[in-house]
Amino acid sequence: MDIMGFGARDELLKRVADSVMLFCDDARHVHLEQESFRRFSEYMGLLQALVRELTARRVERTPEWGTTTAALQQLETEISKARETLKTYGARSRLSRLLVYRDVLSKLQRSAHEICRAIESLSLGNLDSTLRLKSKAEEIVHGLESVEFKSAAATEAIITEIAKSAAEDGRSRDHTSRLLHQISDAIGATTRASLGREMVLLKQEKEELEARKQHAEALQFAQLIHLLSRTEMIPIPRGEGATPPASDNFIGSFTCPISGELMQDPVAVVCGHSFERKAILEYFELGQRTCPTCGELLSSQELTRNISLQNSIQEWQKRSLKVKMRNAMSDLASSEPDTLNQALETLLAAMEVPGYIAEISQLYPVTKLVAMLKNNAEAIAAAGAVRCIVKKFCRGETEPEALQVLLGLSENEKLADLIGNTKDCIPSLVSLAQNSVPAISEKALHVLSRLSSKTHFVIQMAQAGHVRPFLTSFQQVNTEGRAQMATALTRMQLLENTARHLESEQFIGTLTKSLYSCVCKPACLGCIKRLTAFPGVVQKLVLDRDIIPALLGLMHSTTSEQQWKQDAVEILISLVGASQPDDYCNNPSLQELHSLHNIRVFLHTASASSPQTKCSCLRLLVLMATKSSDARELMRCDRSMISCLFSTLSGDHCSEVRLQVLRLIRSIAEEHPGGVPLPPSPEKEDAVNTLINVFTSSPGMEERSAAAGIIGRLPSDDAAIDEMLHRSEILKAIHEVICAAEGSNNHHHVTMNGPIPWQPTMVIHCLLENVLASLLRCIEPKRTQLQRQALKLDLSTSLIRVLSTGSSLAKKQAIIALCHLSQSGGQTVTGSAIDLMDQKDGLLAVSQLQWIFRMKSWCGFSSELSQSLCSVHGSACSRHTFCLVKAGALGPLVQIVNEAESVACEAALVALETLIREERTASSASMAIAESQGVAAILRLLQHNSPLPTKEKALDLLHSIVKHSEISVEQSPRSKEVLINLLKVEELRKKAALILSQMHDIPQMSSYF
Repeated sequence: MDIMGFGARDELLKRVADSVMLFCDDARHVHLEQESFRRFSEYMGLLQALVRELTARRVERTPEWGTTTAALQQLETEISKARETLKTYGARSRLSRLLVYRDVLSKLQRSAHEICRAIESLSLGNLDSTLRLKSKAEEIVHGLESVEFKSAAATEAIITEIAKSAAEDGRSRDHTSRLLHQISDAIGATTRASLGREMVLLKQEKEELEARKQHAEALQFAQLIHLLSRTEMIPIPRGEGATPPASDNFIGSFTCPISGELMQDPVAVVCGHSFERKAILEYFELGQRTCPTCGELLSSQELTRNISLQNSIQEWQKRSLKVKMRNAMSDLASSEPDTLNQALETLLAAMEVPGYIAEISQLYPVTKLVAMLKNNAEAIAAAGAVRCIVKKFCRGETEPEALQVLLGLSENEKLADLIGNTKDCIPSLVSLAQNSVPAISEKALHVLSRLSSKTHFVIQMAQAGHVRPFLTSFQQVNTEGRAQMATALTRMQLLENTARHLESEQFIGTLTKSLYSCVCKPACLGCIKRLTAFPGVVQKLVLDRDIIPALLGLMHSTTSEQQWKQDAVEILISLVGASQPDDYCNNPSLQELHSLHNIRVFLHTASASSPQTKCSCLRLLVLMATKSSDARELMRCDRSMISCLFSTLSGDHCSEVRLQVLRLIRSIAEEHPGGVPLPPSPEKEDAVNTLINVFTSSPGMEERSAAAGIIGRLPSDDAAIDEMLHRSEILKAIHEVICAAEGSNNHHHVTMNGPIPWQPTMVIHCLLENVLASLLRCIEPKRTQLQRQALKLDLSTSLIRVLSTGSSLAKKQAIIALCHLSQSGGQTVTGSAIDLMDQKDGLLAVSQLQWIFRMKSWCGFSSELSQSLCSVHGSACSRHTFCLVKAGALGPLVQIVNEAESVACEAALVALETLIREERTASSASMAIAESQGVAAILRLLQHNSPLPTKEKALDLLHSIVKHSEISVEQSPRSKEVLINLLKVEELRKKAALILSQMHDIPQMSSYF
């Protein structure tokens, strides 16, 4: 670089160094928040040293030097800006510094940021091979970025309080004095004289700002001067006196020069005069550009909100209103009507002002108002006082004084009616009666009690949730009033909490006795039906001894309307459905309800009524048969009733009626060894064919399910029924339903009647269980024709899938069905299969299954062609036999055993055990079970809290497996642990010991034997 180049560079660096030095000198004179400026000056000093070191270097001209020169120029500019900010700030009075302090800090923060960016642009790493200069620059940048120009908490609080106090001009003089002490401590002006000088300087600065047309900042200074002038601690500058002008002068200065009205939103134009915002905006819209007051041409139409003037106006309004309120309170004692009315109007107007209700309450007007009620109650009520009070309640204002006014008015019966008829009054009083403040809730309850003499008011209270007056009045009113109340209660939107109050025995007793009244009967009947939606009320009705006789009287009467009978039956359905066995002992009328006479009455009503009432009567009979074994036996023995039911089933076209008939027939057959009662021939054949047609042809899934359940309970020793089943397509329908139920999650399945729409899982399970019950009835061992027909349909394959997908009961039924099918390929089973049925659910007892399984080791006719040898039976499984192992049932059976809680578990154990019965194939069968995780499933069952008979069957199966295989070596550790624990159970000890001895874990001569 030549000499001229070095001279220009040195001059630039010198200017930067001088700027830094001057900034540091100015920063030392800043009196507020010295820590921030001290740290800033410290890093600026490091910057000065860096610049000097850079000046001392002689760096050849490089491409980077141009960038460095631009960065130095930017650095000089930013330092000069920061210094100018400090100089301007230092020239201000100490009071004005508080007002602009936040803005100064913000400017310095921006300057620090820009200085850092300029230092980073110096490219010192390319000018200094040792990188020492770059390291120093990075230190300076990091330090400047860490400096936070933030006012101290105390200073920030003072600045905030100044702005808040200026906005709320109505604060007390004591508060302003405390603020002034804080300000004087912050600026260091602790004497009265020094504060006075600062006020003079602040006023001069305000005038200078106004001269420079900086009206917004001048207005801010004026507000601070006005605020501080309210104290007597400092001398007030001339012209800014603290003594407020007279009221008339205030009114003149508060009036808009344009509109002549009191200003609500005063704004100042650039010349400093104030106007109402709306008025001056309309003035400008007319094209005017001069001030309406002084005529000066305005440089702009900028408007500044005059907060100080607005606060003064509001304070004057408050003081004026307070004076009017005090005068109104004095006038309340006047005997002149005009004076009294004017006082009341003044108080009402004051109540509309936000926040003034509390001010009025402090003047205690209620005492005087209540005293006036005695002589002027009707006039006050007529003037709208009640409506005014209710509006207050609706707004959430809950003063006890307002309730006291209503309480005083309610002493007059005429005014009590006025109160009750006022819209929203009673709901508001009910809400206040639940208030946590006793003074409020007690008064509200007192007012409600005075209104409870009228029926329509009591109904409104109940609708709002206050039920006790309703219950009391219901006992006392005449029949017409009771009918009115019952009708209203029927139409109410009752909640659970409200309904609990209606569980009163007195109310229930009165309500049921009213059923005997011609006037009350329809209303009370509808009311009781409405209340049966609540379980607590139903329990009380079940215990009431009058309701059932009254309802039966309605059913027996020939003059009862059809709707009354319908409602009566619906109520009886609720009562019977909620009844418990003990209720029949405590309430004789429940027993009477289930008599043969009443059963016939309901059946006759069903046959002579509309489909809706017919369905209701049948539903009631179904419940009666379900709840009472006596009623069930009476229905079973009534041949005319059975004939009537099957006649209805074949002749009625209403699907809901047919469904209820099917449910009733099945309920009658429940738990009876004779199965379904049938009418005598030839009606019997028609009845069976009807059941078959419903099952095979009905589009309703519930109808088909109920019909299948009944078919499963048909008498088993009737050859005519067997022949009808054989000739029908019932097995085909059963097969299709089983296949459809297996994939019930697929929403739609095709059967002989078309697609079956999606149904809830419980409905699908119920259908499958009923269908399997009907299958068991069809393929009992002696019915070989139906068995062969089932094997041709490949029902065995579907049944094996049920072992994996069905419910526990369906799995048990499927196992028994497979047992029946296995008999068709071997010797004939002697004896009646019905004798082997469990009397409770129509299924074979598990203990009896062993006898049947013993007849054949699960091989029967099959329609499928078998090409490979069976792993257990070998070539013995021909193309014409059904083999449990080859059909893939072994795994599902083991899984059922693994589900120890399943009701099919014991049947699965017996089925598995039959595989090992034949000595010739016992070893291979044992290994097949073991390979299917059968031993692990058995051990899990033995550890589970299973029934004792199930564990005995499990031990029998485990003994057979251990006896015929090498499983004792593979499972010895776990088996030993499980079996040793079973030695503690008396009933299982010998069987467990026998297995342990076979596994060589205990001697055969052990004491356990």
